Amino acid sequence: MITSDTSDKKKEITEKTWQYLLKTGLTSSSVGELCREMQLAQSSLYHFFENKYDIWISAGKYGLSKIVDALFTYTFNHTENINEYFETFLDEVDKYKEELRLAIQITTSPVFGQLMRQKSRTFRVFYERYAERIINDFKCSKLEANVFIYTIIAIVMDYVIWDDKDIAQMLLDNLHKRVVKNLENN
Repeated sequence: MITSDTSDKKKEITEKTWQYLLKTGLTSSSVGELCREMQLAQSSLYHFFENKYDIWISAGKYGLSKIVDALFTYTFNHTENINEYFETFLDEVDKYKEELRLAIQITTSPVFGQLMRQKSRTFRVFYERYAERIINDFKCSKLEANVFIYTIIAIVMDYVIWDDKDIAQMLLDNLHKRVVKNLENN
């Protein structure tokens, strides 16, 4: 039975594991070193997680969730000034670049990738919630909201991987024109 204390402890370990992975990198990480840093016995760690893969993937999912929430919060905080949003969005992404790179590394890893993608399928539920808000704020259809969400995701990933701000901004400017046109038509 999972108690509140157990759930809180697992969350705490997951958060600390994410920080550890950011510090050491995925390829240099080890469960032993993680346990030493957290002053936690490996047996205690495995009380909360099935295995090493479960630990890293849970941390990756936590980190990715945190970033997605932050970036969509930023989006929703700027719906009144859409021009400012599109001008400053990449500066906001810059704050999470290292974390995004780690999340991409875990998601595309030959070792962890498939499991990470399976565990992260729940993001589609979050995207549905974001889409509902975008529909209301941008006065658009569900299809247009989904196109916006997945275009933003693609732009962010492209920017984080290739680090080409000019191209990412060009793509954002194109999306910006479509959003403004849609707002003007409604």
